[in-house]
Amino acid sequence: MSLLSNSRNGLILAGVLTASLVSTLSSHVHAEGTVRLNFGVYSSNKPSAMVKVYRPILKELEASMSAKLGRDVDIRMQIAKDYDQGISHLINGRVDFSKFGPASYIEAKRMNKDISILSVENVKNSKVFYGIIAVRKDSPIQSIGELRGKSFAFGDEGSTIGRFLSQLELEQAGIRAGDLSRYDYLGRHDKVGTAVGAGSFDAGALNEKTFVKLVDAGENIRELVRFPNVTKPWIARSGLEPDVLEALRESLLQVKSKKTLATLKIDGFLEGNDDDYKVIRKAMENNQAFFAEHEKTEVTEAKATSNIVHEPLMQAAEQAPMATSTTSHASSMSEQPVNMNHVHQTNNRLVTVNITLPRSLFEANNPNSPNTFTINLTIPDDEVGHSSTTQPAQ
Repeated sequence: MSLLSNSRNGLILAGVLTASLVSTLSSHVHAEGTVRLNFGVYSSNKPSAMVKVYRPILKELEASMSAKLGRDVDIRMQIAKDYDQGISHLINGRVDFSKFGPASYIEAKRMNKDISILSVENVKNSKVFYGIIAVRKDSPIQSIGELRGKSFAFGDEGSTIGRFLSQLELEQAGIRAGDLSRYDYLGRHDKVGTAVGAGSFDAGALNEKTFVKLVDAGENIRELVRFPNVTKPWIARSGLEPDVLEALRESLLQVKSKKTLATLKIDGFLEGNDDDYKVIRKAMENNQAFFAEHEKTEVTEAKATSNIVHEPLMQAAEQAPMATSTTSHASSMSEQPVNMNHVHQTNNRLVTVNITLPRSLFEANNPNSPNTFTINLTIPDDEVGHSSTTQPAQ
């Protein structure tokens, strides 16, 4: 699934026309003796705060690369407004290297196979860190399965944790988009945490670092589920000169300054490659499963008495109210007929009722989508001459 809209893809493709010019200018600068590089990162805070975080490591890289190359190195910083623009800047050669989240790297690699991983961030001597699905501290929800019918806050639509891995966790628990009462993409992880803490959503996905920061600040949230993620890669554009590429890779791996690393909130850098992100790539490729409809519901009564007849069962099922909800959805129910098929096998004492409900009832952005379904089945009782009503599915 592409993270970029068609219009943004058009913008990216247009930008490719400038890539050769960028490369030519870069070579010209080399001839003059100074290596000028642009470092790209997408905005997660106000620009002044971003500069404060990244300026120390860029200065350290300048010094290390200058010593390795025997030429002055000057690294400028370019902040993209969002994930998509950050990807565009790298694959079009507007920046020479970038720091991305895993999902953004995978999308950029799909669009330009010649970009390469310089290194990956080291978090506690590991390439693995965690995402969190959080709920309010006082929430009665104790397991991921209880999120069915609840509201959920995701992060950015291109976020590894904020979208792809959290949606994979939900899907593997049997919960798809249509099973949530509503959901939205809030962008930054801190916005997700504060929205959940304020009760605007029943649950939300954010990275562990932001979760801990919010909890320490007194945010009213607690961990429900955690899931692993691969640390962020630093990536070089395609066509970067081999000697510059190697000097940049070596310099990143050799960063040891505790002050520099503390500003980045990591423990250094480790060697990395594309295989590190296979699981995340699979989660992205299979993401459509989260938005797919469930197969039609089957309600089976396995021990029905042998003297139940077809017509009373069908008449009772057709006359019974098909759904009740705290929200009005009469218009949705009238959009399509409710189809009901039945199978009656006297010898095997089996009655199967297949119920097909209108698709519109399961659309997440439909304001008339109900939170609760009640299916009433009426089974004749021959012994007392009247019918009893049960509610097997809710």
